[in-house]
Amino acid sequence: MNRVSAVAIGLAALAVALAAAADFDSALWEFRSRVISGSIAASDFVILELPAEFFAHLKADLSDLRVVSQEGEVPYVAAVEREAEGVSRLATRIFNLSSRRGESTTFIVDLGASGVFHNSITIETSSENFRRIVEIQGSNDQASWRTLNPRGQIFDLTIRDIKPVKARDTSIAYPDATFRYLRVEIFDQGEPPLAISGVSAIRRIATAAREITYQPTMEIRENDAERTTEVVLDLGINGIPHRRGRIATPSANFSRAVAVFDSDDRENWRLLTNAYLFVIDTPRFSGANLEFAYPESNRRYLRLSIQNRDDRPIAVSGATLTGVMRSILFRFDSSKEYFVYLGNAEARRPGYDIERISPYVDAGTLNRVRAGSVEKNPSFTPVEPPKPPLTERVPYFLPAALGVLVAVLAFLLLRLVTKAKALPPSPPPSSVA
Repeated sequence: MNRVSAVAIGLAALAVALAAAADFDSALWEFRSRVISGSIAASDFVILELPAEFFAHLKADLSDLRVVSQEGEVPYVAAVEREAEGVSRLATRIFNLSSRRGESTTFIVDLGASGVFHNSITIETSSENFRRIVEIQGSNDQASWRTLNPRGQIFDLTIRDIKPVKARDTSIAYPDATFRYLRVEIFDQGEPPLAISGVSAIRRIATAAREITYQPTMEIRENDAERTTEVVLDLGINGIPHRRGRIATPSANFSRAVAVFDSDDRENWRLLTNAYLFVIDTPRFSGANLEFAYPESNRRYLRLSIQNRDDRPIAVSGATLTGVMRSILFRFDSSKEYFVYLGNAEARRPGYDIERISPYVDAGTLNRVRAGSVEKNPSFTPVEPPKPPLTERVPYFLPAALGVLVAVLAFLLLRLVTKAKALPPSPPPSSVA
């Protein structure tokens, strides 16, 4: 079966699957948003990118999101539009490793053959606490060299104390190349040479994720006891996924470790990662890193704890946070009206055939619809919480009931004792001679 046939069968199966609508009770969903199609005038699959305000009304796993038309519930598949990445690793060896103390360290990387694509190397070193500019050149004969990247940057920050920090990036990217040999020059600029143990080379083919950047509000305070600057970023609502940030600063010539925390209440903070921010502009070295990445979070607050030690605090003038776009794919008919329903604490994650069939649909060619403002669902009926036990509704009920029970038992016991006293004494037993 060829690919075209597979796609045709897949879409046919999908059409059958979508014909049966799942049960849906709109009264259980608190919010809704109208789907706006714009100029789409056909019936086809579409993609809806979820706006930030959706996440304030959804559970973290999106299990309480439903797409509904006049005909009932519409099957959809949720997608995180992440990077599509392929990596090819190449065998390498290095030779002619040498250094001119205080100036530079140079070596040649042999990739084994020409004609093989590569676009990134990672320098393996046991050295710590360094920043270097790196130049990479390529050649097929080691006689004629062409520059691939004149100002790559590598760094390492290692702090070994009560609060250890490790932040490192020793990879340098360059345009796709097929040279067999790479000449790598690390500019030491008066620093001791790095201890180079090897180099790995790869070809990375990546399709960038669809990302969205947010402008959080910012609050800054100085923690004199800890000698840190605390920068709290507020996205306004919980639920927005984010994974990367960047600060803006007019300060120069600083080098700071940063601890990154998240929270949903500003009371309980969770450590996400440690990062390294610097801006250095001197005759020996000129470079900067003001970005930090961390495991994806959907909490409202992010806190940067910038370690100043005995230096003056840097001036943080702004910050942005970036997350990967969430979207849903579903079948859309322009002659019908569609709503996205949000907010049902009791909802479970739906299961649709479209999840298995969607790989047959080329999402890159689909039209995109958008969501209108989130509004209260006029059909929503709040579910009354179950009544608490009688002992909680009437706190004195249990003590009173116990008191009555004790009184009844005491009364019965008293009557029993009174009756026993009123009985005539039993005659003594007669003796038999």
